[in-house]
Amino acid sequence: TVQGNANAAPLAAIVDPVLVSGNPSCSDVAPGTTEFKVQPVVDGTFSDGTLTVTIDVRNTADGPVFDFTANIGVDAVIVKGGPNANVYFYNPEVTSDTGLHAPVNPQNNTFFGLSHISFCYDVEPPTNTPTNTATNTPVTPSNTPTDTPTNTPVPPTDTPTDTPTNT
Repeated sequence: TVQGNANAAPLAAIVDPVLVSGNPSCSDVAPGTTEFKVQPVVDGTFSDGTLTVTIDVRNTADGPVFDFTANIGVDAVIVKGGPNANVYFYNPEVTSDTGLHAPVNPQNNTFFGLSHISFCYDVEPPTNTPTNTATNTPVTPSNTPTDTPTNTPVPPTDTPTDTPTNT
């Protein structure tokens, strides 16, 4: 894997992280979601059978950051490093983000190392979209006349049968 330029500024995440003390879990920060924990935090694709995430870790001048892409929407990402965690909340859910990182280490003003990442997700219930759409095919009328009337005049049949005789 190619490492990013250490002097390049990291791409900013879609949302600002919320600092949460200790070692929070998805049930703490996003009740009702499923937690998928990735540890150690290294480049690769990881799955729990439902959620599949691809992680790209980069070193920057500010410390380690990572990007992710997922096959389904993620509600929150917990980035643990040092004594606390950064939590990225997504509403609406997202399937990717860039430049996520652990909290800042006050000793050196750079991000703590990445201890672990937890992806918090839920599986959305299927939408009740009817699949049986009515197709109103117009019916061609079957009473279309097929016989063309032949109004041929019939000659009169009342020709006189008595012929006058001259006497």
